[in-house]
Amino acid sequence: MRGIVIALLAAALALPASAATLSEAKIGFSADRTLVIDGRTYSGRLWTMPGKERHEQNLNGIPAVFVLHDDTPLAALVLPQLHTVVEFPLPPELRLLAVPRLTRKPIGHETVGGVETTKYAIDETVPEGHGEGFLWLSDSGIPMKLDGIFTRPSGRSGHVHWELSHVHLGPQPAALFEPPRDFAKLPAEAVAPLLGLRLKSAH
Repeated sequence: MRGIVIALLAAALALPASAATLSEAKIGFSADRTLVIDGRTYSGRLWTMPGKERHEQNLNGIPAVFVLHDDTPLAALVLPQLHTVVEFPLPPELRLLAVPRLTRKPIGHETVGGVETTKYAIDETVPEGHGEGFLWLSDSGIPMKLDGIFTRPSGRSGHVHWELSHVHLGPQPAALFEPPRDFAKLPAEAVAPLLGLRLKSAH
């Protein structure tokens, strides 16, 4: 679920689009993920176990992997071609919208990508701005789809569309959620310009 929230906020906060994080799915699954931010499409692959996520996609033509755990505020960006791992903190504002607030307005049921979901209307205001749109969530907590707009107090707004397809349920290998131990660790500032991202150092 929080992956959907972060996708919504990413448009307004200019964060790395592929760092959509930590859904609250109750089961393991893998899926193809499409994220569209203001007309720009980011396609990749997603693997999830409760409390863990792995996102893969290209950033400026460079294969990248984001590994996320709910027991740490740090995310790991793995760059296989460079044999490099970068740790960076996830901004705390990305965890502001709690699950009960997002699911208090069910408006119907729809099938998305072959998965039965409940459709929720989102209309939430937080200190960082206002989010409105729709969320399609499965009974097991898989965020199958979101379409929404987040508007900051300054008036700047961003449109976000998220959708999963080819969902396969089941336990995922534990190794997917651990960065390679033999990769070099670099500060975020060393690689962020190469990838076209804005990342803060973990230190």
